[in-house]
Parts: sequence; structure tokens; C-alpha cells
Amino acid sequence: MRRRTAIGLLGAGSVGVVVAAALAASPALSAPKSSAKVPVGGTAPSWAASAHAVGKPNAAKTESFSVVLPLRSAATAEQLARGVSDPTSALYHRYLTPKQFNDRFAPSSSSVKKVTDYLKAQGLTVQNVAQGNRWVNASGTVSAVNKAFGTQLTTYAKDGTHVTAPAHTASVPASVKPQIAGITGLDSSVRAKPTTARVAPSGKTKAADAPKPSQCSTYWAQHSQTVPQAYAGKDSYPTYNCGYTPDQLQSAYGLKGTLANGTDGHGVTVGVIDAYGSPTILADANQYSTNQGQPTFAKGQYKQKLFKPFDMQDECGDWSTEQTLDVESVHGIAPGANVFYVGAKNCDTGIDDAANYIVQNHSADIVSNSYDYVGEDLPAAEINKQHSIFIQATVEGIGFYFSSGDYGDDMAIGAPQPVADYAATDPFVTAVGGTSLGIDAGGNYLFETGWGSSLDPVSSDYATYTEALPGEFSGGSGGGTSTLFDQPSYQKRTVPPALSQQWGGKPARTTPDVSMVGDPYTGYLIGQTIDGTYSEDAIGGTSLSTPLFAGVQALASQGAHAPIGLANPTLYSLPKKAYRDVLPTREPIAVTNPRGSYLLTFDRDSTLRTTFGYDNVTGLGSPVGATFLKSEKQLAGWR
Repeated sequence: MRRRTAIGLLGAGSVGVVVAAALAASPALSAPKSSAKVPVGGTAPSWAASAHAVGKPNAAKTESFSVVLPLRSAATAEQLARGVSDPTSALYHRYLTPKQFNDRFAPSSSSVKKVTDYLKAQGLTVQNVAQGNRWVNASGTVSAVNKAFGTQLTTYAKDGTHVTAPAHTASVPASVKPQIAGITGLDSSVRAKPTTARVAPSGKTKAADAPKPSQCSTYWAQHSQTVPQAYAGKDSYPTYNCGYTPDQLQSAYGLKGTLANGTDGHGVTVGVIDAYGSPTILADANQYSTNQGQPTFAKGQYKQKLFKPFDMQDECGDWSTEQTLDVESVHGIAPGANVFYVGAKNCDTGIDDAANYIVQNHSADIVSNSYDYVGEDLPAAEINKQHSIFIQATVEGIGFYFSSGDYGDDMAIGAPQPVADYAATDPFVTAVGGTSLGIDAGGNYLFETGWGSSLDPVSSDYATYTEALPGEFSGGSGGGTSTLFDQPSYQKRTVPPALSQQWGGKPARTTPDVSMVGDPYTGYLIGQTIDGTYSEDAIGGTSLSTPLFAGVQALASQGAHAPIGLANPTLYSLPKKAYRDVLPTREPIAVTNPRGSYLLTFDRDSTLRTTFGYDNVTGLGSPVGATFLKSEKQLAGWR
């Protein structure tokens, strides 16, 4: 496949101007009249072919959208972002405040006025202007939107559901176009999805010769179960993990001594962004901490901002488990850190509003984002919008961490070819992949493999497997090579050309950057109230890996004279001893469920593979506790 370069970033020696090809300047026109319309690139999705059209939405239906304004001197802003995060630069850690950034780079008030005046003149309702003048949130009927932007909102059949998107590129008067970088929200297929994962259900259990039920294990191989013969004739395998506790992860990742010495993240604020907000999230976290013998949140240590009223959309799904997992994971690793939870009003443009709020108010030093989009096939306008937020965050010294995805290369969920997921592929965020982790009865680290699971059900008579081992891929750490972003300078000399140049041409951004446990079969125990009843259950996914690593970064940030900011240039410069290189398994490692109705084999992640050094499943590897923290502090000049 020929790699398309929609956004060329951080290339060696390049200026790295943030310009999506679809958002490039309008074609040259000879002295256009103010009423002439010109295209606004990146508004019509590439998949919106006429063959997929199934109708048109009701003309009176109300649609919400955002008109994004371009940064002033975007190239300079990006250059500054690279400088403040590069330990070798004279600009390193010379961050700007939100006001300083906006004074230099934010869209002007006059630009906002031109856009809002145009929208109002078209009969559209301006709801608000995002902080920093970054975009205008508006709404109107389908008929009014079609007229204002010279397009036709159309209903399409896509991925088994119906979505709405512009049939062709939107356009606006030439006099207004310079103030518009893009229009987002008109494509209803753009939805952030939480990256939580659970173990598979038990399946059939009624056969007369079924083995006696066992139990899940609280540590590796505590319990086992009989299954049909598998690898090397072995017919007994450990049951999957019931959910590791904070104490177990603190111990296995070598953080117990650090926490005992008072490095617990105090003075550092970790932001968590999700859609919506659980009303019991703080009470659940404190109940869980009490049950696990961990510190509860002190008064004022947990705060939240909820963008109400929530726009509860069926396409968004249930985010309550995600919210709980994120908060309890951060607190489990960094119990002294402040947590600032931001609940978006929905899973599309509301996510952007939530991220922008943190950046415009510098509400956190580290931001955990446990959601993604399938691949990078988003409208260029949406990618440009989010990318500009990450640039501002970097300039302010705020580090954004994103989960790399839960379906490997995404081909198992319909991608026509291996893809890496946005926003983890953005060079101005840290992508966190997942591993499978073995911990013994004493809390000691036993092993770590790349999270990639192949599941093989046992036949109904419990005599054989239904497929040839290892069965079918059922989930694993996302990763791969971007089709949008050039290779950032921090990945040079680390990422093998076979990965960075997978699509040919210049080297490209590759994910993930780092990893921690994410496999639900070696997952994390969380406490959550559902339908009025509190219970505890094991959850996994790179939704777990990301807040865990954000917690580690909170420990690294404690007492620092400046925030870490974009951590990637530092992470790629750390000595090898700071990471455990997560390697391929020599012999198959597998688990079963308490009823022995399937065998699940580790380290089988779609077309992605663990290997020596950097790989597209686990990145640089997982952090080696105190050694990692000490190395990061030293490189950042804090010790």
C-alpha cells in the first residue's frame, strides 16, 4: 500500500508544518467574489460512496457540529512543541501558560466573529465558542446545515449500522474560508470507543464428562483445570486471573519501595478523560481502596468537571466501567496523586471539548485517555483538530497518554488491512500498549508477554478442541505503522525500518511507545456500583495499561521543577535497563477458565509480533520500577 501523507510531522530536520492534505489551501481562484463558495477540505469521509447511501435524514432533524478555526503561526507552534519536549534543546521545559500560548497562537476574536456571523446568517444556532477560540459549537436543522455548507447530509450503511455524513465536501464563501480549518461532527461515524476488555464467557458446561469446576486464580497458577491435551501433550493449565490488586502490581513492577519512601505522586495532577460520569465513582474508588488496604482519596484529592447535560447516544455505549477503571488504576499506582476527572457530554465532539478544557485551564500535568478510533480513517478535519490540541498541551508541559487499542491490527473487526489506531498514532502523544503479566504468590514478577490472545473452545464432549490450536485471535494490544504521520525524530535509530517503512516511502510514526499489563486474563480488579450494588470484577484492555502508566509518570513527576510534558523524547533516550524488553515466549503460555471450556494462548497478537528491542505490540517494553523512575528523573535534569 502506498502510504498517504495527510500530515507530515517531526521529520528529521523538517519544520513539521501541521497541514492535512485535505485541509490545504483552496485551489487558486482568480479574484473570487465574497459570495463565491470554496471547499472546506476534510469534511466528506472517504468511505461515503454513493453505493453505501440508504437515504437522507429528516430535513427538520437537528444536527450539532463544530467549526474549527486554524491556529495562528501553526508551524511555529509545532516547532516550539518539539523544542520544549527535547532534552537536547535550549527550549527544553520552557513551557508557556495557556494565556501565553493563546496570545501567540490562538485564533483571533475577529476570526470568531466572522464565523459566528456567517453561521447566524444561515439560520444556525451558535451554542458556544470553545476556550482559546479554538472552535465554534453550533447546531441547526439538516436543511439549514446543507444550505450553509453546500453539501447534502446523507444516511449510509456502515459497519452494520446507519450513520450520517456529508455526501460531498462542504463549502463556504471565500470571504469566510480563511477563518475555517475544518468542520467536525457532521460525520456521525466518528465515535471514540472505550478500550476495556473482559474474559470470554465459560460456554457449554453440561457434558457428563466435564471436569469439576475450579476457581479463578488470585496469582499465577494458584488454581488449574483439566482440558484436552494441548502443547507437548499437556492437559492441565492455570485458570485465568481473578484480577490483580494494587498491592500486587506495585510489587511486581518494583514500586513498593518507592511508595514506602514517600514517592506516591503527591503534588502531581493526573487528568482522566472519558465520556459521561458515574455518580458513584469517588465512593466506589474509596470503597475499593479500603477493601484492598490502600489509601482512600483525601479531601480535595479527587475533583471532576462534567459537561452536562450529557448527550446520551446509543453509538457511544456504556462508559461507566471505563471511568471506574481509569480512576482506580491511577490511584492504585500513585495513591498520592490528585485525580481530575473530566466527563465529556458525548463520545464525539464532546471528547474534544473535554480535552480542550484541560489544556485551556492547565487542569492536569498528565492526561490518561483510554479510548481510540478504529484505525486512522477519520475526517482530516477531526484529526487536525485533535492534533492542534496535543500541540498546545505539549507547549504547556501537559503529557497526553493514549491506549493503543484492543484488537491488534484491527483486521479482526473489519479493517481491510493492518492499521494502527488514532489518537495513539499522533506524534505528540504517548501510546501505551498492553502485556500479559504473571505474578507469583509473593507478589514477585514472573513473566510478561505481549498481550495477544488466541482462544480455542473445547468441544461439547470435552474431548477435543473445536479448532486447530491456538484457535482464533480474540484480542490484543493495538499497534502498527501510521499512514498519516511521518516518523518523529525521537523514534529514529530505535524503530526498525521493517516497521517504520511498512508502507514504503519515508519512515512513519509507529506505535506503541511503552506498555504495561492489559490482558483481561491477567487483569486488574476494580470496584464498581452497578444498579445500586457494589461489586468487584477483573477488567483489562489498553484501557488498563494507559492509566497504570500515567500513574507511573505521576511518581516520576513528583518534586520535579517542571512537568514531564510530552514524554516520548525522554522515554526513547532512557537506558535499556529502565525497561523490561517483552520478548516472544519460548514455549506456549496458556490459561483456561474455571470450567475448562476453552484454552487461551498468550502472545498471539494478529499480525503484530513481539521481538527483541522495539516492537509493535509492546513498544520499548514495560517500566522497571525504581530504575525507570530514577533514569527518567536524571535525564530530565531533576536529580
